[in-house]
Amino acid sequence: MRRLFAFLVLAATLAAFVRAAEGRDCIAETWKGTIGTVPVMMEFDHEGEDGALAGRYYYRSSLVDLLLVRDGSKPERWKEVDPGGKVSGYLTLTCRDHLLSGTWTSPDGSKSLQVSAEAQPSDSFFSRRREGIKPAVTRRESVGGFHYELFTARGFDAVKGLRLSGDGKAIADINMALMEKFTDSLKEAVTCKSLGRLRMGEDNSYAVESEMWMVAWNRAFVVVGEKSSNYCGQTHPMYSEGATTYNLGTGKEEDVSQWLIDRYRADIPKDSPLGQVILEIYREEEGSCDEESIELSGASSWPDSDGITFRPAASYSDTACIQDITVPYEKMSPYLSPLGKKNAQAFQGH
Repeated sequence: MRRLFAFLVLAATLAAFVRAAEGRDCIAETWKGTIGTVPVMMEFDHEGEDGALAGRYYYRSSLVDLLLVRDGSKPERWKEVDPGGKVSGYLTLTCRDHLLSGTWTSPDGSKSLQVSAEAQPSDSFFSRRREGIKPAVTRRESVGGFHYELFTARGFDAVKGLRLSGDGKAIADINMALMEKFTDSLKEAVTCKSLGRLRMGEDNSYAVESEMWMVAWNRAFVVVGEKSSNYCGQTHPMYSEGATTYNLGTGKEEDVSQWLIDRYRADIPKDSPLGQVILEIYREEEGSCDEESIELSGASSWPDSDGITFRPAASYSDTACIQDITVPYEKMSPYLSPLGKKNAQAFQGH
């Protein structure tokens, strides 16, 4: 009987330990719910080399994340840290069967609110923000009689978007695509900022910058320039720049590589006739490097009023060698497909 009693005590202890462990592990989800009556989105994930669990959440569609750091003295309690680095509350949370429940308490303990949430798909954390973004127009511009706006989001001035003015389905579809790119950059910026705060404290070098600008707009096409840079803890900062061409007839992205004859639609050999034309112009550019440092591709090209621009690729160590190379239409003519020659006329005023 004594052995049976000892066994039952041990089994109960182990069961309690397993339940506690499951409760701690199941919190590593994305959650949608409320604190009091206010809608929130919350997410927890394993962070850093030690895989410690950490979280963040936001109210309504706010772009400000409140960090959640485990309270070392109470495993089920989380310290809520505001953007100033101050503890602005405590959350005591438990989860079971994809449901999260608990209590939010003010730092002095004078106020408490009920927390209730349900698990969501892991990619849905930004969903409420996506629905609630309110662009702030910073400038209105025009080109060739066509009007457009430049905008940003409050608190993230380094993320800049572009919106076309006008009616019709094609314009609406292009604006939707541009807004999707802006939103993705904004999501990256918000996440990067929170990672920096979590890993390095409030004073850190984590940052994302992105920008769109007008390259060209005519009766048939609009070309939008895009560049972005980020440092979010990786070995090297990441940088990209280029342009996207949109067809005003279809409202979709135009594959400009199809404007070239077959042999140049992917890689462009540097010893080929078109490769030699591009490199001749590249050598005249200030800051150009040895041509062995770059690679050419018809897939990284876009049109404007001056010609077809190619953006070379290079390794990270040769990033400075990347210079946009614009080949005038008269020199491009032998290398354009019938489609390319027809479409190029829209940029030459024909």
